[in-house]
Amino acid sequence: MKTIFFIVTLLITQVSIAQQFTVMDVHNYSGMNSYGENGYYYKDTQGYFDQFTGADIWQYTANNIIIQLRFVKKTFIEKTIGNTYKEDALIGGMRIIENGVEVLNTLNTLNENKNSSVNYFIYDGYRVRNTIDCLGCTIPDQRLYMHYKEPDNDNNHLASMYFLMHVYKNGSSSILRVVFPEDAVIGDPTQYDPEVENAPTKTQVIFPFGKYDFKKVN
Repeated sequence: MKTIFFIVTLLITQVSIAQQFTVMDVHNYSGMNSYGENGYYYKDTQGYFDQFTGADIWQYTANNIIIQLRFVKKTFIEKTIGNTYKEDALIGGMRIIENGVEVLNTLNTLNENKNSSVNYFIYDGYRVRNTIDCLGCTIPDQRLYMHYKEPDNDNNHLASMYFLMHVYKNGSSSILRVVFPEDAVIGDPTQYDPEVENAPTKTQVIFPFGKYDFKKVN
């Protein structure tokens, strides 16, 4: 009974706090509002993120490599610690298996309640204009720009990477198209300035650059 009372009290408190914020569509804020203003809640009002989420894994398999992705939506979360605005963010985890050996796995981080979206390895998700990689994509199929980083990274060139993605239909199946371009890496990760930094131990990414079509698997 105490547990139920605590949960109900927590939900009421969260609703009360949320009502103190002005709600804006995280994908389409307009007027005098610019993203990141104090007292605003940038909400996924249309459920756009929901097409990427779920219990199923998105999986790509080819040439002795398996790449798995899974996404969850975090609601009313801070972008960075100390902000007085909130947002809905799409959070992701990735698993890569090469020749039967697991070389990357951040799927477990989706179960963690971090205090900021930037503390996850794949985070945010804001819509960007269509380019040659996504001709014909329109709302709600415009691509999402996802921030991407890998564990144990000590290389500034690999600290602020990204990939682009959208969902499209192939018959009755949903396909997740992901494009991870080489220009997601800033400069040459093998180069560093010995006067201001130590030689990085990580000089290349685990996730291979390229274009991928993921399918849902249980």
